[in-house]
Amino acid sequence: MRTTGLVRTVVFLACMYLIPSAHAEGVKSAIEAANAQFSAAAEKGDGAALAALYSPDGQVMPPGSDPIRGTEGIQKFWQGALDSGVAAIGLKTIEVFGHGTTATEVGAYELRDKAGKVVDHGKYIVVWQHAGGTWKLRRDMFSTNVPPPKK
Repeated sequence: MRTTGLVRTVVFLACMYLIPSAHAEGVKSAIEAANAQFSAAAEKGDGAALAALYSPDGQVMPPGSDPIRGTEGIQKFWQGALDSGVAAIGLKTIEVFGHGTTATEVGAYELRDKAGKVVDHGKYIVVWQHAGGTWKLRRDMFSTNVPPPKK
């Protein structure tokens, strides 16, 4: 009886530590796939496709701006960035912390123009929401690593 109880305890503890790790890797892979869709939409200059990757109550929180809320506002924001010369958005996932139907991603971004020149780079944090079988951006906050011009 004691051996059976010990085995059950060991199996339970192993599951407690191994399953979240496997879950986190699955979430990270799904988020990286969504980021690839994000980059592809940016390369096509498609602000509507970018906005479609956000949840209906999504928000973009860029530096120097109030939060931009909802699909229409997010589409307008991204289309404005694309129309201003951003031709490519590179995203690199650094960490993912998942819990149930939400996950937080920490990453780095790079913006390029049509000539391939880096016009900005920085870091971001995205809160993702899993709904309807897909991961959607719910809160998207980023800031540049480029120092302000010297006065």
